[in-house]
Formats: sequence, C-alpha cells, structure tokens
Amino acid sequence: MNHSLSRLACTSLLAAAALVPAARSQSPTPTPSPLAITDSAKWIPIHGDNIWAEYSDDWQGWFPGGHDNKFHHLYVQNVWDHHPVTDHWEVFNKHWVLDGEWFAAEWFYRAKFTDDGFQQWESTLGIGHLRDGKLISWTEYFDDEIGNLQHLRMMTVYDQDEMPFPWPAKAALKLPYRP
Repeated sequence: MNHSLSRLACTSLLAAAALVPAARSQSPTPTPSPLAITDSAKWIPIHGDNIWAEYSDDWQGWFPGGHDNKFHHLYVQNVWDHHPVTDHWEVFNKHWVLDGEWFAAEWFYRAKFTDDGFQQWESTLGIGHLRDGKLISWTEYFDDEIGNLQHLRMMTVYDQDEMPFPWPAKAALKLPYRP
C-alpha cells in the first residue's frame, strides 16, 4: 500500500510539473515599462536631452562646489528662478559612454550673464547611475568656475572646433588657480 501511495504521489508530481511549463507558455511575457529602463543604452535615447527631469526621489549629486539632493535642488531652483545669474542656456556637442546602469556624458554649454550679457562657454563631464528608470546619482567633475573666470576676463573661451575638455586649450590664468 505504501508502494502504491508513493507511485501515486510521484505520478501526481510529474503530471503537475508537466503542466507548469504549459501554463507559463500560455501567459504573455510582460514587457518592461519604459519608466523602468535601467540600461543606459535604452534610457539615454529617451531621456538624454533632459536627464535632470528623470531624478529619483532620493537622488544624490556631487559637484566641484559641493553636494546636492532633491531638497537642496528645489531650494536652489527657487532662488535661481527669482534671481538668475545667467540665462539663454545652450547645451551642445554631447558625447556619451554607456555601460549598463552607468553612463558618462561630456558636453559644452553656453549661457549669458544677466548683468552684462557676457557669454560664458564651459564644458563638463559627469557620471550617472540609473535605477528603476530614474537617475539616482550624478557626479560632475569639471570646475564650474570657468565661466566666472571668463566673465572676469581671466580665462579665454573655447575655440569653435575644440572638444569639451576641462579648460579651453588656450587657457592661461593670471592668478594661481590653487594654493
């Protein structure tokens, strides 16, 4: 009798196992939501023109001048909206390196100072990390004082054919940069 029960249990398990793949094959394969894309090769073509609009709620940012997060960013944006230092922003000549959840980007940007219309021309390099279709971290490496030094006429602007490197090729400071 035990032998019969064992055979029945074994047959039942085999029959159930045979049904599982059939049941799985009948259900449609879910397609990932575009909002959950974490592969930078797929995410950048969708959001690359405005990566800042796709921040995670708990994103963290690191810049030459300090640390940033959602709450600090909202505060700075509020100040900026009411007392802009520059306007007429233009971003161009972007270059991307994409590697799974990680990406790097370098680009030029120009903006005009609101006090006298002087146009700064800077470049930047940053590394971003994606999770659940959102930017969770951004680390920027180039010095954002270049525009201020250009405004003070202490540093030249870039030539039209230059690549986005930290400083213009002709840069020569009139004061020591670091002590």
